[in-house]
Amino acid sequence: MHQILNERVTLTFADHVAEVMLSRPEHHNGLDWAMIDGLLAAQQRLTQLSGVRAVVLSGDGDSFCAGLDMAAIMIEAERLPTLLAPDEAGINPVQRLALGWREVGVPVVAALHGHVYGGGLQIALGADIRILHPRARLALLEIDWGIIPDMAISVTGAALRQDVLQELAISGRKVSGEEAYQLGLGSRLSDTPLEAARETAALIASRSPRAVAAARELFARGPGLAHGDRLALEAHLQQQLLAGAEHREAVSARMERRAPRFD
Repeated sequence: MHQILNERVTLTFADHVAEVMLSRPEHHNGLDWAMIDGLLAAQQRLTQLSGVRAVVLSGDGDSFCAGLDMAAIMIEAERLPTLLAPDEAGINPVQRLALGWREVGVPVVAALHGHVYGGGLQIALGADIRILHPRARLALLEIDWGIIPDMAISVTGAALRQDVLQELAISGRKVSGEEAYQLGLGSRLSDTPLEAARETAALIASRSPRAVAAARELFARGPGLAHGDRLALEAHLQQQLLAGAEHREAVSARMERRAPRFD
């Protein structure tokens, strides 16, 4: 097992699945500077690891992430301007905390339990799949501080109901995991979200990596295209897969009733 540790974030890697765990449980994994730095470093490291096919994102202890720990952040208030300073791609660090999961190149499955507040919810929205505990509590609490959600939620939440996101953003109302699922903020419910996330990631990792990547591209790009362009993209992606080595292996494995082997 490959393991990278830092003060606030743990990254482990085994059997083609990487796990990133927020580890500040005594503060419900509230975001301080060390955790922000650790998450950004973990995202960067994931893009460099060879053989990763899926990622599990979770929080240690009683919560996934309670959002920005303002008291801890203000200890180094001089760093605050750096959070909104865009890089050469026009993305600032707080936006990358969410968007970075979409850039690791493989599906990211988030396991959400306990407090999923503010920046914690926005980070989770960057994941491909979100598995919610029914009694988790989700909220966009930035309004409590007189500000708006700004961790790329206009991008990560673009496919979600805008009236739902707007209500949460301007009211700060807390919703249960069950209601959040009904509102479309989660993919499914589980009493054991981390276990379910690990099972889902392992299942994805057993599939054709090229097919998984193509499906991910289809559902990421398709909604922004015109009707005809969506169909063209779908056909183009399928054409690239047909008769390829991974397609042939998947077919052979099915015919021979064995597990496929993707190098």
